[in-house]
Amino acid sequence: MRIHSSKPLDPETARAAAGAVLDLPGADEVEVLMTASRTGLTRYAHSEIIQNTVRSELRAYVRAVVGDRVATASTNQLDPTSMRLAGGRALEAAVASRPDPGWPGLPAPEKVGRAEAVGRWDEDTAAATPAQRARAVSDILKASSAPNAAGIYETSTHSYTVINSAGIDCSDAFTRCITTCLVDDDGGTGWGEASSHSAAEVDVERAAATAAAKARHSRAPRSAEAGVYEVVLEPSASAMLLEFLSYVGFGAKQVIDGESFLATRTGEQVTAGNVTIADDVFHPRSVGIGFDLEGVPKKPVTVIDRGHAIAPVTDLRTAAALDVPPSGHSSGSTEYGPIASNVVLYGGDESPEDLIGAVEDGILVTRFHYVNVLDRPSTLLTGMTRDGTFRIRRGEIAEPVTNFRFSQSVLAALASTLGIGSDVRAVAPDFGSFGSSAAPSLRLGEFHFASTTSH
Repeated sequence: MRIHSSKPLDPETARAAAGAVLDLPGADEVEVLMTASRTGLTRYAHSEIIQNTVRSELRAYVRAVVGDRVATASTNQLDPTSMRLAGGRALEAAVASRPDPGWPGLPAPEKVGRAEAVGRWDEDTAAATPAQRARAVSDILKASSAPNAAGIYETSTHSYTVINSAGIDCSDAFTRCITTCLVDDDGGTGWGEASSHSAAEVDVERAAATAAAKARHSRAPRSAEAGVYEVVLEPSASAMLLEFLSYVGFGAKQVIDGESFLATRTGEQVTAGNVTIADDVFHPRSVGIGFDLEGVPKKPVTVIDRGHAIAPVTDLRTAAALDVPPSGHSSGSTEYGPIASNVVLYGGDESPEDLIGAVEDGILVTRFHYVNVLDRPSTLLTGMTRDGTFRIRRGEIAEPVTNFRFSQSVLAALASTLGIGSDVRAVAPDFGSFGSSAAPSLRLGEFHFASTTSH
């Protein structure tokens, strides 16, 4: 039985709520950001369902401006009384705040334009029930044929609205389905995952079968020496490097603070010439909304174009500081600055089999974990391989090897790019629900594994 579904917050309700505070007495300007979500999560371990949760969240953030003094208060109730109380708290805090000389003012549509909704919405995904999620997990467990499989199957809906007293009025919503599968087979582990705005595009059987096959082939791994190897990274591993590269270097605040590679290397070649990376919410594999958390329309921004460092993403504040138009990437935080939340590494024309077949001696990496930043400007990371690390010999996947810890600059790794797969895949963020990555398999000529593990 199909249950009727709707967005967790419709634009009409949002406009009515914002209307209670847009003319807040004593404030020069007012902005209201509203977010709402519904998330259904079914978790399994030891090849049986262990948890089912359904969570609904709603929050309105009222930002009051008095001259160059700004403050925000929030509420989880949208009735006029609650909204006015939040507005009053924001106004009181703004009056008591220190002046902000870098405050750029609220955006107006005649200056920044009006946002276009991306519309990554799938009604069947929005309407998914606990029973449907349980059936999906059942399909996962059948496809894995493993006594020890663990992971999640999640469906969610997300709505965003920004309305301000300068005329900004924009709304967008998206759905998302995520599945992960970790199989442990006699000490060998394997990983499979899939993500899309549409549950129909998430192949749970393939993710589970992939995890099971990797686990079988990962039993009794051999030790391998640390060192510099040619590698093939599957999309999960590529996306992790991409996410951290964006985190350490794609935002304009990092450029202004001198922490980004773009602060010193703009215009230079920083990767191989076949690498192009952009933030593009309109890419078919991206999941997100068409504006930032200030209501500024999102623009596709090519950060690295055919190997050359081009430009960061901006919000209103950093765009004013750099004297460039805003690209619509406000994170809602002055501390963190703008973020590239829909990073895409554009695919090539080689299949994963082509990439592996070209390697005489190297390593195949399924995914990374425990990744941390060692140095921002050089994009130096550390982390470990996990759940499917194999030797490649003469173009064939050979024996499993124990996991490595790596110490590697992402830009240096991408500078050695020898091939890019055609298998661009959407990957949901590890933390939170906002944004996505899209990445293909990569063949890299040099990747530094600093040490090995015993398993």
